[in-house]
Amino acid sequence: MTRNSIIAQAVELVHRVAGQAQSWPYADVVGRIVAAVVVILITLVVARFVRTRLRSSRLLGKRDPAAVILLTNLIYAGILVVGIITTLNVVFGVNLTAAITAFGIGGLAVSLALQDVLRNFVAGVYILLEKPFNIGDQISLRDVRGDVLGIELRTTMLRTGAGARVIVPNSVLMTEIVTNRSLTTLQSYVVTVSGPRDAVAPLIRDRARYLGQLKDAPGVSDLPEPELTVASMDSEQTAARIRFWASRREDPVTEVVSALERSLPGASISAAAEE
Repeated sequence: MTRNSIIAQAVELVHRVAGQAQSWPYADVVGRIVAAVVVILITLVVARFVRTRLRSSRLLGKRDPAAVILLTNLIYAGILVVGIITTLNVVFGVNLTAAITAFGIGGLAVSLALQDVLRNFVAGVYILLEKPFNIGDQISLRDVRGDVLGIELRTTMLRTGAGARVIVPNSVLMTEIVTNRSLTTLQSYVVTVSGPRDAVAPLIRDRARYLGQLKDAPGVSDLPEPELTVASMDSEQTAARIRFWASRREDPVTEVVSALERSLPGASISAAAEE
């Protein structure tokens, strides 16, 4: 048997199988479904490729990271919508006008069913456009405090001081009080001085001198000015609190506490940063 005859028989076999396949039940429907799946997969690959290339391109590399995320995610969603409409029109022969109408009705139904998801989406767009905080900022809300690692359309990821990663729905960031600690370079501290009345009395009596020395300490800010308040006082025990502000880049607390301990040897002194 020659090579040409083998090829001819193979071609004839392919035509025969193809002809039989056309007579199978639902062969056209199966073919269309397979074609639709292929088109959708290609659309996903193209959308992810475009989003990745845009995020790493020089054109957007110097722009605000949050704006880049918003733009690339919108382009990604747009490519998916175009791919789906193209699939319906080319593969299934659906009229474009009817498809757009169906998308509108379907979108209304989906929006009612997925209100929480859409609320997070809208909040994410607001955060990315208004930028109440940026990637790298330190924020706190409720009992969570951490650095912003990423801002997506639905959630924002934080990294706490312990290294844990916290995923916060964007709608929570819209409705809760959020403190952006990166907007200021100052951190407030509270020093508590307590003990026998005679041991704490010099601090209260000469508060102007102590506060003046505190303002002169390295790293301590004079605006806002340090302040001293008496927390409690009776015939035996007295407690006072000193609040001051200092640069986040420096840590003057150890020096401040040491100076007070030398000046007030009979008092108990502790300090902590305010949340």
